[in-house]
Amino acid sequence: MKADTLSNCAKAEMLFEEKGNQGTYRSQFYLDSAIRLCPNLAKAWREKGVPFLKRGDYATWLNCLNRAIEISPADFLDIRAWSKAKFLHDYKGALEDFKNFDLLRPENPKVIGDYNIYTWMALCESGLDHYKLALEYANKSIAISSKEHGEEWVGMYDFLYRGNIKLVLKDYKGALEDFDKQLRNSDKLAEGYYYKGLALLGQKRKKDAKKSFEKSVYYFVNGYTMLDPYVEMPFKVYINDAKIELAKLQLMD
Repeated sequence: MKADTLSNCAKAEMLFEEKGNQGTYRSQFYLDSAIRLCPNLAKAWREKGVPFLKRGDYATWLNCLNRAIEISPADFLDIRAWSKAKFLHDYKGALEDFKNFDLLRPENPKVIGDYNIYTWMALCESGLDHYKLALEYANKSIAISSKEHGEEWVGMYDFLYRGNIKLVLKDYKGALEDFDKQLRNSDKLAEGYYYKGLALLGQKRKKDAKKSFEKSVYYFVNGYTMLDPYVEMPFKVYINDAKIELAKLQLMD
C-alpha cells in the first residue's frame, strides 16, 4: 500500500515504530506528529510522557499518561498506579488505581513494574501505616506466586517486605522466618541481614543479632545491597544503620 493511501492512524503507527531512542528530540517530534494524526493513539501519549517522569517533571508526565488512560484504561492504569507509589509516594492515590486495575484485569498473577500487584498494594498500605492490611496483601501476593511456581519464584524482595511488615506488628518469629527465606534466595543481601538482626533483637537474641549486623556491614562494604537507579527502594537501609545497631549492642555488653 502506498503511503498516501494510508489512514492517518496507520501513518501514526508508522511514526511510532520509527521514533527512535526514548527522550530524544527525534522521538518526541515523531510522537507529537503521531498524536496529531491520531489523537487516540494511547501508547503514543504514554511514551511521550515517560522522559518527563525520568527527569522529574511529574506534572507533564501525568498529563500525558492520564490521556492514555482515558483512551485505554485496561492497558495503562497500572502504570499510573505503580508510578504514584514508586516515584510520588502517593500511596492513597496508587491504591485506588491498583484496585480499579485489579477489577479491569481479574486474571492472576498480575506483574506490574517488577512486582506482583498485591506486593504493590502491601507497600502502599504499609506507607499509610495500615500494617494489618499490608500483611493481607503481602500474604496474597506470596500465595499466588508460590502456587504458580513455588516459593523460589516469589518476587525478588517480597519476603523482605513481608518480614518488615511483621516486624512492625512485633511478630518477630514470623519476621525471622521471612528474612531467612529472603536470604535463602539472596544470601548476600545486606538489608536481609540487617532486618534479620532486628528480628533477633526482638527475640532478645543479642549474640545472634550481632552476627547478623556484622554480616550486614560486610555485604554493604562489598556492594551487595538493594539498588534502584531512580528512587530509594522500600525499606532501604545503609551501612551506618547496621553500624549503629552494632554500637548499641557494644554499649550493652
